[in-house]
Amino acid sequence: MDTVGKNAKKIEEYVRNQLQEDLEYDQMSLKEYIDPFTDEPVNKA
Repeated sequence: MDTVGKNAKKIEEYVRNQLQEDLEYDQMSLKEYIDPFTDEPVNKA
């Protein structure tokens, strides 16, 4: 019974999913440094 190929495939799928989740999280956690309505920089106060 050969499990090497199956494990590699599962690991590849897991890594791909982690990368996608990381990208989605980064998109949700981005702070806006430019006001989308006025195009003026946002104060960090």
